[in-house]
Amino acid sequence: MNIQQAKEEIIHTVKIYTEKDEAGNYRIPPVHQRPVLLIGPPGIGKTAVIRQAAEECGVGLVAYTITHHTRQSAVGLPVIREKEYQGRKVQVTEYTMSEIIASVYECMEKEQVREGILFIDEINCVSETLAPTMLQFLQNKTFGTHRVPRGWVIVAAGNPPEYNKSAKNFDIVTLDRVKTIQVEIDFGAWRAYAARRGIHGAILSYLAVKPQNFYYIEQGRGDREFVTARGWEDLSVLLEAYEREQIPAGEDTIREYIHCGRIAGDFAVFYGLYLRYRQEYDPGSILRGDADGKERERQAELYRKAGLDERYGVVQMLLSALCDAFCGWKEKMLDQKRRRELCRQFESMPAETENACTDLEKFLDHGEHVLEVKDTHRLITEEELGREERILRDFRKETGRLREKRIRSRREALGILEAWLDEKDREEKEMAREAGQMLDRAVAFLETGGGEGPEMGYFMTALTQTGAAADFLGAYPNEAYGRHLEALAVTGEEEELKRKILEADRAGEP
Repeated sequence: MNIQQAKEEIIHTVKIYTEKDEAGNYRIPPVHQRPVLLIGPPGIGKTAVIRQAAEECGVGLVAYTITHHTRQSAVGLPVIREKEYQGRKVQVTEYTMSEIIASVYECMEKEQVREGILFIDEINCVSETLAPTMLQFLQNKTFGTHRVPRGWVIVAAGNPPEYNKSAKNFDIVTLDRVKTIQVEIDFGAWRAYAARRGIHGAILSYLAVKPQNFYYIEQGRGDREFVTARGWEDLSVLLEAYEREQIPAGEDTIREYIHCGRIAGDFAVFYGLYLRYRQEYDPGSILRGDADGKERERQAELYRKAGLDERYGVVQMLLSALCDAFCGWKEKMLDQKRRRELCRQFESMPAETENACTDLEKFLDHGEHVLEVKDTHRLITEEELGREERILRDFRKETGRLREKRIRSRREALGILEAWLDEKDREEKEMAREAGQMLDRAVAFLETGGGEGPEMGYFMTALTQTGAAADFLGAYPNEAYGRHLEALAVTGEEEELKRKILEADRAGEP
Protein backbone atom coordinates (compact mmCIF):
# COMPACT_ATOMS: atom_id res chain seq x y z
CA MET A 1 0.00 0.00 0.00
CA ASN A 2 1.08 3.61 -0.39
CA ILE A 3 2.14 5.83 2.50
CA GLN A 4 -1.26 7.52 2.88
CA GLN A 5 -3.02 4.16 3.02
CA ALA A 6 -0.47 3.07 5.62
CA LYS A 7 -1.31 6.13 7.69
CA GLU A 8 -5.02 5.28 7.58
CA GLU A 9 -4.24 1.70 8.60
CA ILE A 10 -2.25 2.95 11.59
CA ILE A 11 -5.10 5.26 12.62
CA HIS A 12 -7.57 2.37 12.41
CA THR A 13 -5.21 0.17 14.43
CA VAL A 14 -4.82 2.76 17.19
CA LYS A 15 -8.59 3.23 17.39
CA ILE A 16 -9.42 -0.47 17.68
CA TYR A 17 -6.52 -1.19 20.07
CA THR A 18 -7.62 1.61 22.41
CA GLU A 19 -11.35 0.85 22.22
CA LYS A 20 -12.81 -0.12 25.60
CA ASP A 21 -15.95 -1.98 26.71
CA GLU A 22 -18.50 -0.81 29.27
CA ALA A 23 -16.28 -1.97 32.13
CA GLY A 24 -13.32 0.07 30.87
CA ASN A 25 -11.34 -2.94 29.61
CA TYR A 26 -9.70 -2.99 26.20
CA ARG A 27 -11.92 -4.90 23.77
CA ILE A 28 -8.84 -6.41 22.16
CA PRO A 29 -6.66 -7.79 25.00
CA PRO A 30 -3.07 -6.46 24.90
CA VAL A 31 -1.76 -9.97 24.24
CA HIS A 32 -3.53 -9.88 20.86
CA GLN A 33 -2.51 -6.30 20.01
CA ARG A 34 0.23 -7.00 17.54
CA PRO A 35 2.90 -4.32 17.04
CA VAL A 36 2.69 -2.60 13.64
CA LEU A 37 5.79 -3.02 11.48
CA LEU A 38 6.20 -0.60 8.54
CA ILE A 39 8.64 -1.83 5.93
CA GLY A 40 9.42 0.46 3.02
CA PRO A 41 12.08 2.45 1.17
CA PRO A 42 13.81 5.32 2.97
CA GLY A 43 12.58 8.89 2.68
CA ILE A 44 8.95 8.19 1.71
CA GLY A 45 7.45 9.73 4.85
CA LYS A 46 7.08 6.86 7.34
CA THR A 47 8.06 9.03 10.33
CA ALA A 48 5.87 11.93 9.19
CA VAL A 49 2.69 9.83 8.93
CA ILE A 50 3.25 8.40 12.43
CA ARG A 51 3.20 11.93 13.85
CA GLN A 52 0.13 12.78 11.79
CA ALA A 53 -1.63 9.62 12.97
CA ALA A 54 -0.93 10.42 16.64
CA GLU A 55 -2.29 13.96 16.18
CA GLU A 56 -5.44 12.79 14.41
CA CYS A 57 -6.10 10.12 17.06
CA GLY A 58 -5.44 12.59 19.89
CA VAL A 59 -2.91 10.30 21.61
CA GLY A 60 0.64 10.74 22.86
CA LEU A 61 3.74 9.99 20.82
CA VAL A 62 7.20 8.84 21.86
CA ALA A 63 9.61 8.36 18.94
CA TYR A 64 13.08 6.84 18.94
CA THR A 65 15.58 6.02 16.23
CA ILE A 66 16.93 2.83 17.74
CA THR A 67 20.27 2.91 15.90
CA HIS A 68 21.19 5.89 18.12
CA HIS A 69 20.95 3.72 21.25
CA THR A 70 23.06 1.13 22.99
CA ARG A 71 21.86 -1.99 24.75
CA GLN A 72 22.12 -0.16 28.09
CA SER A 73 19.89 2.76 27.06
CA ALA A 74 17.33 0.39 25.54
CA VAL A 75 17.30 -2.29 28.26
CA GLY A 76 18.54 -0.39 31.31
CA LEU A 77 21.58 -0.83 33.54
CA PRO A 78 22.09 -4.06 35.55
CA VAL A 79 21.67 -3.89 39.35
CA ILE A 80 22.11 -6.60 41.98
CA ARG A 81 19.08 -7.45 44.13
CA GLU A 82 18.91 -9.86 47.06
CA LYS A 83 15.96 -12.26 46.96
CA GLU A 84 14.89 -15.34 48.88
CA TYR A 85 13.87 -18.56 47.18
CA GLN A 86 12.71 -21.54 49.27
CA GLY A 87 14.37 -20.11 52.35
CA ARG A 88 17.67 -19.42 50.63
CA LYS A 89 18.92 -15.87 49.99
CA VAL A 90 20.48 -15.29 46.58
CA GLN A 91 21.69 -12.32 44.56
CA VAL A 92 19.84 -11.72 41.31
CA THR A 93 20.61 -9.39 38.41
CA GLU A 94 17.81 -6.99 37.51
CA TYR A 95 17.71 -3.93 35.29
CA THR A 96 16.85 -0.30 35.85
CA MET A 97 13.98 1.06 33.76
CA SER A 98 14.78 1.48 30.09
CA GLU A 99 15.19 5.07 28.90
CA ILE A 100 12.57 4.35 26.25
CA ILE A 101 9.95 3.02 28.69
CA ALA A 102 10.74 5.90 31.08
CA SER A 103 10.05 8.35 28.22
CA VAL A 104 6.61 6.80 27.74
CA TYR A 105 5.72 7.40 31.38
CA GLU A 106 7.12 10.94 31.19
CA CYS A 107 4.91 11.61 28.15
CA MET A 108 1.87 10.28 30.01
CA GLU A 109 2.60 12.54 32.95
CA LYS A 110 3.58 15.65 31.01
CA GLU A 111 0.83 15.56 28.38
CA GLN A 112 -1.83 14.03 30.63
CA VAL A 113 -2.55 11.18 28.22
CA ARG A 114 -3.09 7.52 29.03
CA GLU A 115 -2.65 6.16 25.53
CA GLY A 116 -0.26 6.74 22.68
CA ILE A 117 2.09 5.44 20.01
CA LEU A 118 5.60 4.21 20.82
CA PHE A 119 7.45 4.55 17.52
CA ILE A 120 10.80 2.82 16.98
CA ASP A 121 12.50 3.73 13.71
CA GLU A 122 15.17 1.71 11.84
CA ILE A 123 14.34 -1.30 13.97
CA ASN A 124 15.98 -3.81 11.62
CA CYS A 125 19.26 -1.86 11.45
CA VAL A 126 20.43 -2.42 15.03
CA SER A 127 23.78 -3.88 16.07
CA GLU A 128 24.24 -7.57 16.79
CA THR A 129 24.23 -6.90 20.54
CA LEU A 130 20.92 -5.05 20.40
CA ALA A 131 19.15 -7.34 17.90
CA PRO A 132 17.90 -9.86 20.54
CA THR A 133 16.46 -6.97 22.56
CA MET A 134 14.49 -5.74 19.54
CA LEU A 135 13.13 -9.21 18.86
CA GLN A 136 12.07 -9.47 22.51
CA PHE A 137 10.47 -6.04 22.24
CA LEU A 138 8.37 -6.99 19.20
CA GLN A 139 7.44 -10.40 20.56
CA ASN A 140 6.76 -9.55 24.23
CA LYS A 141 6.37 -5.72 24.25
CA THR A 142 9.11 -5.36 26.85
CA PHE A 143 12.48 -3.66 27.13
CA GLY A 144 14.52 -5.69 29.61
CA THR A 145 12.18 -6.50 32.50
CA HIS A 146 9.88 -3.52 31.91
CA ARG A 147 6.70 -3.78 29.84
CA VAL A 148 5.27 -1.11 27.55
CA PRO A 149 2.26 0.41 29.40
CA ARG A 150 -1.24 -0.69 28.44
CA GLY A 151 -2.89 1.57 25.90
CA TRP A 152 0.35 2.27 24.04
CA VAL A 153 0.47 0.95 20.50
CA ILE A 154 3.88 -0.15 19.26
CA VAL A 155 4.75 0.96 15.73
CA ALA A 156 8.14 0.14 14.27
CA ALA A 157 9.65 1.01 10.90
CA GLY A 158 12.51 -0.34 8.86
CA ASN A 159 14.01 -0.40 5.39
CA PRO A 160 14.30 -3.48 3.16
CA PRO A 161 17.90 -4.83 3.01
CA GLU A 162 18.31 -3.73 -0.62
CA TYR A 163 18.20 -0.09 0.54
CA ASN A 164 20.37 -0.43 3.63
CA LYS A 165 23.39 -2.67 4.11
CA SER A 166 22.80 -2.68 7.87
CA ALA A 167 19.18 -3.85 7.53
CA LYS A 168 18.27 -7.44 8.36
CA ASN A 169 15.24 -9.53 7.57
CA PHE A 170 13.14 -10.69 10.51
CA ASP A 171 12.57 -14.41 10.98
CA ILE A 172 9.18 -16.11 10.76
CA VAL A 173 8.84 -16.33 14.55
CA THR A 174 8.99 -12.53 14.81
CA LEU A 175 6.93 -11.77 11.71
CA ASP A 176 4.20 -14.06 13.01
CA ARG A 177 3.81 -11.77 16.02
CA VAL A 178 3.58 -8.40 14.24
CA LYS A 179 1.20 -6.66 11.87
CA THR A 180 3.35 -6.04 8.81
CA ILE A 181 2.58 -3.19 6.39
CA GLN A 182 4.60 -3.13 3.18
CA VAL A 183 4.81 0.51 2.07
CA GLU A 184 5.39 1.13 -1.62
CA ILE A 185 6.46 4.19 -3.57
CA ASP A 186 3.41 5.96 -5.01
CA PHE A 187 3.82 9.35 -6.67
CA GLY A 188 0.06 9.88 -6.91
CA ALA A 189 -0.35 9.59 -3.14
CA TRP A 190 2.59 11.92 -2.54
CA ARG A 191 1.26 14.44 -5.07
CA ALA A 192 -2.01 14.69 -3.13
CA TYR A 193 -0.03 15.20 0.07
CA ALA A 194 2.26 17.72 -1.64
CA ALA A 195 -0.70 19.75 -2.89
CA ARG A 196 -2.05 20.01 0.67
CA ARG A 197 1.38 20.94 2.03
CA GLY A 198 2.01 23.64 -0.56
CA ILE A 199 5.12 22.07 -2.08
CA HIS A 200 6.90 24.47 -4.44
CA GLY A 201 5.18 24.76 -7.81
CA ALA A 202 8.39 24.10 -9.75
CA ILE A 203 8.78 20.71 -8.06
CA LEU A 204 5.15 19.71 -8.60
CA SER A 205 5.13 20.72 -12.26
CA TYR A 206 8.50 19.07 -12.92
CA LEU A 207 7.39 15.77 -11.38
CA ALA A 208 4.05 15.94 -13.20
CA VAL A 209 6.03 15.82 -16.45
CA LYS A 210 8.69 13.39 -15.19
CA PRO A 211 7.15 11.25 -12.42
CA GLN A 212 9.90 8.66 -12.92
CA ASN A 213 12.29 11.10 -11.21
CA PHE A 214 10.21 11.30 -8.03
CA TYR A 215 12.05 8.44 -6.33
CA TYR A 216 15.31 6.96 -7.51
CA ILE A 217 17.97 4.81 -5.89
CA GLU A 218 20.87 3.25 -7.78
CA GLN A 219 23.82 1.32 -6.42
CA GLY A 220 26.78 2.15 -8.63
CA ARG A 221 30.47 1.42 -8.41
CA GLY A 222 31.06 4.44 -6.26
CA ASP A 223 28.68 6.31 -4.01
CA ARG A 224 25.01 5.45 -4.18
CA GLU A 225 22.88 8.02 -6.02
CA PHE A 226 19.38 8.58 -4.70
CA VAL A 227 16.33 10.85 -4.74
CA THR A 228 13.56 10.59 -2.13
CA ALA A 229 10.25 12.23 -1.26
CA ARG A 230 11.92 13.71 1.82
CA GLY A 231 14.55 15.32 -0.40
CA TRP A 232 11.93 16.99 -2.62
CA GLU A 233 9.98 18.32 0.36
CA ASP A 234 13.06 19.74 2.06
CA LEU A 235 14.22 21.25 -1.24
CA SER A 236 10.81 22.93 -1.52
CA VAL A 237 11.30 24.64 1.84
CA LEU A 238 14.76 25.80 0.77
CA LEU A 239 13.59 27.20 -2.57
CA GLU A 240 10.81 29.18 -0.88
CA ALA A 241 13.31 30.65 1.58
CA TYR A 242 15.87 31.45 -1.15
CA GLU A 243 13.23 33.21 -3.25
CA ARG A 244 12.12 35.33 -0.29
CA GLU A 245 15.71 36.46 0.20
CA GLN A 246 16.35 36.67 -3.58
CA ILE A 247 19.18 34.13 -3.37
CA PRO A 248 19.77 32.13 -6.56
CA ALA A 249 19.53 28.34 -6.27
CA GLY A 250 21.67 26.61 -8.87
CA GLU A 251 22.48 22.98 -9.58
CA ASP A 252 25.06 22.75 -6.76
CA THR A 253 22.45 23.88 -4.24
CA ILE A 254 19.85 21.47 -5.61
CA ARG A 255 22.33 18.57 -5.37
CA GLU A 256 22.49 19.14 -1.63
CA TYR A 257 18.99 17.61 -1.52
CA ILE A 258 18.67 15.68 -4.80
CA HIS A 259 21.56 13.22 -4.65
CA CYS A 260 21.56 12.23 -8.28
CA GLY A 261 23.59 14.30 -10.72
CA ARG A 262 21.35 13.57 -13.70
CA ILE A 263 18.06 14.45 -11.95
CA ALA A 264 19.50 17.42 -10.06
CA GLY A 265 20.87 18.88 -13.29
CA ASP A 266 17.61 18.26 -15.12
CA PHE A 267 15.56 19.92 -12.39
CA ALA A 268 17.98 22.85 -12.17
CA VAL A 269 17.34 23.59 -15.87
CA PHE A 270 13.58 23.24 -15.37
CA TYR A 271 13.65 25.48 -12.28
CA GLY A 272 15.41 28.20 -14.24
CA LEU A 273 12.76 27.96 -16.95
CA TYR A 274 10.01 27.99 -14.31
CA LEU A 275 11.27 31.29 -12.94
CA ARG A 276 11.34 32.68 -16.46
CA TYR A 277 7.77 31.49 -17.11
CA ARG A 278 6.64 33.24 -13.94
CA GLN A 279 7.93 36.53 -15.31
CA GLU A 280 6.64 36.03 -18.86
CA TYR A 281 3.13 34.91 -17.95
CA ASP A 282 2.56 36.89 -14.74
CA PRO A 283 -0.02 34.42 -13.32
CA GLY A 284 -1.24 37.07 -10.87
CA SER A 285 -2.50 39.27 -13.71
CA ILE A 286 -4.20 36.27 -15.34
CA LEU A 287 -6.12 35.48 -12.17
CA ARG A 288 -6.91 39.10 -11.31
CA GLY A 289 -8.04 39.79 -14.86
CA ASP A 290 -6.43 43.24 -14.81
CA ALA A 291 -4.36 42.89 -17.99
CA ASP A 292 -5.54 44.73 -21.10
CA GLY A 293 -6.73 42.88 -24.20
CA LYS A 294 -3.37 43.01 -25.95
CA GLU A 295 -1.53 41.57 -22.94
CA ARG A 296 -4.13 38.81 -22.52
CA GLU A 297 -3.73 37.81 -26.15
CA ARG A 298 0.08 37.77 -25.79
CA GLN A 299 -0.20 35.45 -22.76
CA ALA A 300 -2.68 33.17 -24.53
CA GLU A 301 -0.56 32.97 -27.70
CA LEU A 302 2.53 32.19 -25.64
CA TYR A 303 0.67 29.35 -23.93
CA ARG A 304 -0.77 27.94 -27.19
CA LYS A 305 2.72 27.62 -28.68
CA ALA A 306 4.33 26.27 -25.49
CA GLY A 307 5.65 22.75 -25.07
CA LEU A 308 4.27 20.33 -22.50
CA ASP A 309 6.92 21.15 -19.87
CA GLU A 310 6.15 24.85 -20.12
CA ARG A 311 2.41 24.26 -19.97
CA TYR A 312 2.70 22.23 -16.79
CA GLY A 313 4.82 24.98 -15.30
CA VAL A 314 2.15 27.58 -16.07
CA VAL A 315 -0.62 25.33 -14.75
CA GLN A 316 1.25 24.85 -11.49
CA MET A 317 1.78 28.59 -11.09
CA LEU A 318 -1.95 29.15 -11.51
CA LEU A 319 -2.69 26.33 -9.07
CA SER A 320 -0.33 27.73 -6.44
CA ALA A 321 -1.92 31.17 -6.60
CA LEU A 322 -5.43 29.70 -6.57
CA CYS A 323 -4.65 27.50 -3.60
CA ASP A 324 -3.35 30.53 -1.70
CA ALA A 325 -6.72 32.20 -2.36
CA PHE A 326 -8.67 29.10 -1.28
CA CYS A 327 -6.55 28.73 1.87
CA GLY A 328 -7.16 32.39 2.72
CA TRP A 329 -10.91 31.88 2.28
CA LYS A 330 -10.88 28.69 4.39
CA GLU A 331 -9.01 30.40 7.21
CA LYS A 332 -11.51 33.28 7.22
CA MET A 333 -14.42 30.82 7.08
CA LEU A 334 -13.10 28.77 10.03
CA ASP A 335 -12.37 31.95 11.99
CA GLN A 336 -15.93 33.12 11.45
CA LYS A 337 -17.37 29.75 12.42
CA ARG A 338 -15.42 29.88 15.68
CA ARG A 339 -16.50 33.49 16.37
CA ARG A 340 -20.13 32.49 16.11
CA GLU A 341 -19.55 29.48 18.38
CA LEU A 342 -18.04 31.70 21.06
CA CYS A 343 -20.84 34.24 20.70
CA ARG A 344 -23.46 31.49 21.19
CA GLN A 345 -21.59 30.19 24.24
CA PHE A 346 -21.52 33.66 25.78
CA GLU A 347 -25.20 34.21 24.99
CA SER A 348 -26.17 30.95 26.73
CA MET A 349 -24.26 31.81 29.93
CA PRO A 350 -26.26 33.32 32.79
CA ALA A 351 -25.37 36.92 33.62
CA GLU A 352 -22.98 37.24 36.58
CA THR A 353 -23.09 41.02 36.81
CA GLU A 354 -25.26 43.85 35.53
CA ASN A 355 -22.55 44.86 33.07
CA ALA A 356 -22.37 42.81 29.84
CA CYS A 357 -18.79 43.96 29.16
CA THR A 358 -17.61 42.66 32.54
CA ASP A 359 -19.32 39.31 31.90
CA LEU A 360 -17.76 39.13 28.42
CA GLU A 361 -14.29 39.85 29.80
CA LYS A 362 -14.70 37.08 32.41
CA PHE A 363 -15.83 34.74 29.62
CA LEU A 364 -12.73 35.59 27.58
CA ASP A 365 -10.47 35.22 30.64
CA HIS A 366 -11.81 31.70 31.11
CA GLY A 367 -11.26 30.94 27.42
CA GLU A 368 -7.64 32.07 27.61
CA HIS A 369 -7.07 29.92 30.70
CA VAL A 370 -8.50 26.82 28.97
CA LEU A 371 -6.35 27.54 25.92
CA GLU A 372 -3.24 27.82 28.08
CA VAL A 373 -3.96 24.44 29.69
CA LYS A 374 -4.49 22.81 26.29
CA ASP A 375 -1.26 24.30 24.98
CA THR A 376 0.72 23.23 28.06
CA HIS A 377 -0.43 19.63 27.69
CA ARG A 378 -0.17 19.64 23.89
CA LEU A 379 -3.87 18.99 23.45
CA ILE A 380 -4.16 21.47 20.60
CA THR A 381 -2.36 21.81 17.28
CA GLU A 382 -0.31 24.88 16.38
CA GLU A 383 -2.89 25.84 13.75
CA GLU A 384 -5.78 25.58 16.24
CA LEU A 385 -3.77 27.49 18.86
CA GLY A 386 -3.13 30.34 16.43
CA ARG A 387 -6.82 30.50 15.50
CA GLU A 388 -8.01 30.57 19.12
CA GLU A 389 -5.53 33.29 20.04
CA ARG A 390 -6.57 35.34 17.00
CA ILE A 391 -10.30 35.00 17.77
CA LEU A 392 -9.88 35.89 21.44
CA ARG A 393 -7.95 39.02 20.42
CA ASP A 394 -10.84 39.95 18.08
CA PHE A 395 -13.34 39.62 20.92
CA ARG A 396 -11.12 41.69 23.21
CA LYS A 397 -11.15 44.52 20.65
CA GLU A 398 -14.92 44.33 20.32
CA THR A 399 -15.28 44.37 24.12
CA GLY A 400 -13.18 47.55 24.17
CA ARG A 401 -15.52 49.16 21.63
CA LEU A 402 -18.54 48.15 23.70
CA ARG A 403 -16.99 49.85 26.73
CA GLU A 404 -16.26 52.97 24.69
CA LYS A 405 -19.98 53.10 23.81
CA ARG A 406 -20.83 52.53 27.51
CA ILE A 407 -22.89 49.45 26.67
CA ARG A 408 -24.12 47.61 29.79
CA SER A 409 -27.19 45.71 28.60
CA ARG A 410 -26.59 42.06 27.59
CA ARG A 411 -29.23 42.33 24.88
CA GLU A 412 -27.74 45.47 23.37
CA ALA A 413 -24.22 44.04 23.54
CA LEU A 414 -25.30 40.86 21.74
CA GLY A 415 -27.01 42.96 19.06
CA ILE A 416 -23.80 44.87 18.38
CA LEU A 417 -21.76 41.63 18.33
CA GLU A 418 -24.26 40.13 15.87
CA ALA A 419 -23.85 43.13 13.56
CA TRP A 420 -20.07 42.68 13.80
CA LEU A 421 -20.39 38.99 12.88
CA ASP A 422 -22.68 39.84 9.96
CA GLU A 423 -19.99 42.15 8.60
CA LYS A 424 -17.44 39.33 8.92
CA ASP A 425 -19.85 37.07 6.99
CA ARG A 426 -19.96 39.61 4.17
CA GLU A 427 -16.15 39.73 4.10
CA GLU A 428 -15.99 35.92 3.83
CA LYS A 429 -18.55 35.90 1.00
CA GLU A 430 -16.64 38.63 -0.84
CA MET A 431 -13.42 36.65 -0.54
CA ALA A 432 -15.25 33.57 -1.85
CA ARG A 433 -16.62 35.59 -4.79
CA GLU A 434 -13.13 36.79 -5.71
CA ALA A 435 -11.69 33.26 -5.42
CA GLY A 436 -14.47 31.93 -7.68
CA GLN A 437 -13.71 34.60 -10.28
CA MET A 438 -10.02 33.68 -10.14
CA LEU A 439 -10.92 30.05 -10.83
CA ASP A 440 -13.11 31.10 -13.77
CA ARG A 441 -10.23 33.12 -15.24
CA ALA A 442 -7.77 30.27 -14.76
CA VAL A 443 -10.03 27.80 -16.56
CA ALA A 444 -10.71 30.30 -19.36
CA PHE A 445 -6.99 30.82 -19.83
CA LEU A 446 -6.26 27.07 -19.95
CA GLU A 447 -9.04 26.60 -22.52
CA THR A 448 -6.98 28.73 -24.91
CA GLY A 449 -4.54 25.81 -25.02
CA GLY A 450 -7.00 23.32 -26.46
CA GLY A 451 -9.53 22.45 -23.78
CA GLU A 452 -9.31 18.95 -22.34
CA GLY A 453 -5.58 18.28 -22.76
CA PRO A 454 -3.47 16.47 -20.16
CA GLU A 455 -2.62 19.75 -18.44
CA MET A 456 -6.34 20.47 -17.89
CA GLY A 457 -6.71 17.01 -16.38
CA TYR A 458 -3.76 17.72 -14.11
CA PHE A 459 -5.29 21.05 -13.11
CA MET A 460 -8.64 19.48 -12.19
CA THR A 461 -7.07 16.56 -10.33
CA ALA A 462 -4.80 18.84 -8.32
CA LEU A 463 -7.75 21.02 -7.29
CA THR A 464 -9.69 17.96 -6.15
CA GLN A 465 -6.75 16.73 -4.08
CA THR A 466 -6.14 20.07 -2.35
CA GLY A 467 -8.13 20.26 0.88
CA ALA A 468 -8.87 24.00 0.82
CA ALA A 469 -9.88 23.90 -2.86
CA ALA A 470 -12.16 20.90 -2.28
CA ASP A 471 -13.77 22.66 0.69
CA PHE A 472 -14.29 25.81 -1.35
CA LEU A 473 -15.84 23.96 -4.29
CA GLY A 474 -18.10 22.07 -1.88
CA ALA A 475 -19.36 25.35 -0.40
CA TYR A 476 -19.37 27.34 -3.65
CA PRO A 477 -19.89 25.06 -6.70
CA ASN A 478 -18.18 26.41 -9.80
CA GLU A 479 -19.79 25.93 -13.22
CA ALA A 480 -16.53 25.94 -15.21
CA TYR A 481 -14.87 23.48 -12.83
CA GLY A 482 -17.91 21.15 -12.89
CA ARG A 483 -18.12 21.25 -16.67
CA HIS A 484 -14.51 20.25 -17.20
CA LEU A 485 -14.58 17.66 -14.43
CA GLU A 486 -17.58 16.00 -16.09
CA ALA A 487 -15.83 16.03 -19.47
CA LEU A 488 -12.72 14.48 -17.97
CA ALA A 489 -14.80 11.76 -16.30
CA VAL A 490 -16.39 10.86 -19.65
CA THR A 491 -12.97 10.82 -21.31
CA GLY A 492 -11.66 8.57 -18.54
CA GLU A 493 -14.55 6.13 -19.02
CA GLU A 494 -13.91 6.03 -22.78
CA GLU A 495 -10.22 5.33 -22.25
CA GLU A 496 -11.01 2.55 -19.78
CA LEU A 497 -13.45 0.98 -22.27
CA LYS A 498 -10.83 1.16 -25.03
CA ARG A 499 -8.28 -0.48 -22.76
CA LYS A 500 -10.64 -3.37 -21.95
CA ILE A 501 -11.49 -3.89 -25.64
CA LEU A 502 -7.78 -3.94 -26.52
CA GLU A 503 -7.03 -6.47 -23.76
CA ALA A 504 -9.90 -8.64 -24.91
CA ASP A 505 -8.61 -8.56 -28.54
CA ARG A 506 -5.15 -9.57 -27.39
CA ALA A 507 -6.54 -12.45 -25.37
CA GLY A 508 -8.66 -13.62 -28.31
CA GLU A 509 -11.90 -13.05 -26.45
CA PRO A 510 -15.13 -12.37 -28.34
